[in-house]
Amino acid sequence: MSIFLLLRQMVSSVLARFSWAALGLAVFAHFIITYIGLVLAGEQHLIEPVTFFYYYITTAMTVGYGDLAPQSAAGRVFVAIWLMVGGIALLTTVIGKTTNTIIELWRHQMKGKGSFEKHTDHTVLIGWEGASSEEIVNLLKLDETSNDNLIVICASSIEENPMPGHASFIRGETLTSPAVLARAGVATAERVLIRTGSDDQTLAAVLAVHQLQPLGHVVAHFSDTHKANLARSYAPGLECTSSMAVEMLVRSSQDPGSSVVINELLTVGEGATQYRATLATDYEGTFGELFNALKQKYNATVIAYKGPGDSAVIVNPPFEQPVRGGEFYYIANKRMAGDF
Repeated sequence: MSIFLLLRQMVSSVLARFSWAALGLAVFAHFIITYIGLVLAGEQHLIEPVTFFYYYITTAMTVGYGDLAPQSAAGRVFVAIWLMVGGIALLTTVIGKTTNTIIELWRHQMKGKGSFEKHTDHTVLIGWEGASSEEIVNLLKLDETSNDNLIVICASSIEENPMPGHASFIRGETLTSPAVLARAGVATAERVLIRTGSDDQTLAAVLAVHQLQPLGHVVAHFSDTHKANLARSYAPGLECTSSMAVEMLVRSSQDPGSSVVINELLTVGEGATQYRATLATDYEGTFGELFNALKQKYNATVIAYKGPGDSAVIVNPPFEQPVRGGEFYYIANKRMAGDF
């Protein structure tokens, strides 16, 4: 190992412990001392400001075009010992520190230590259940309305982001911690989905989320219908889903093919799917008029309506049902665009 390489490694090792401010100061000091040294060595052809800057950069970065060089013995020794060795050490330190910073930022995000408190209009998935949660993320991305630029997984059961490149990650010791939920940006998210390993944990997460008064829509999944009803009583604005396996089994036995229809309506992708849309606040008419207009224009079938301020959705309302603003649910091969 040459003496110059050894010196470079020693200097680089010391500089690597510097902060960015200290490293910047070291680069500035090296630049100024190099200029002073060339002046004292009598290298007049190198000290014109633009020429010196060009010579310093090309030499320190080991490019060395050869168009400029010190002429005196003192200048050559100074450049060889101070400028070249010091410049290379500083360069490798800057590159190494930049690389380490990028890696640390990446590891910081992978370990779920980031924060999304200032983000809005994103989706938060609370809880991680392996393949089923992965399918949730994929389905969210498949539908154009939920194809968020940012999906945040908030979980305590995993150590690293399970879907890098597809979703971001926030890790906390408990999913009921206000600080953890705040870092996930729950309060400003467009939608919050809660699905954990147990109904008790889901209920606790629902209560914690409800306390943050989120601006977006919150939906939670329970296996037990009674727990789902309990969650609704504590968080009236919450939408709960529960396992319908028993009900679907009975319905399919009485009306063969029912399970196929239900699965088709809930599947995101090809085929007819259930969607939701909102009406303009000044819209007035009847359900029959809305039904016929959308059927003719979009081949969409309206199946339910909810008026402004109503707590319940009216499924299959009569044609004469007054419709004044609000929202409606429909079945179509693709989501309708535009105002209604």
